[in-house]
Amino acid sequence: MAELLAHPPTECLRKEAADAGATFRRLRDELLAAGPLDRATCELIVIAGLATAGFEDSFKIHSQRLLDMGVPLAALKHAVMVNLGASSAIFQVARALQWIDELAAKQPS
Repeated sequence: MAELLAHPPTECLRKEAADAGATFRRLRDELLAAGPLDRATCELIVIAGLATAGFEDSFKIHSQRLLDMGVPLAALKHAVMVNLGASSAIFQVARALQWIDELAAKQPS
């Protein structure tokens, strides 16, 4: 299992290059607002891509955002599984499902 970053990547960037970090945050916010999809749907798309790429830290950050928004665990798992055979291999899907289970175990009951 990879070590998670102490802070989200955007915070790390802002610490070293404040203007670049702020610009990156604005870019992400503008992209989320640019179309008809709601924030939760956009985040589900993001975690599917992060699962395929194998980026555990970012996957868990974005997945936790979804859980904080009240999105059910089943939706996160579905977003990851729907890529199987399209852009993800079974290993990537299984790994992401494990990451979701790890997050679920840390949620308050």
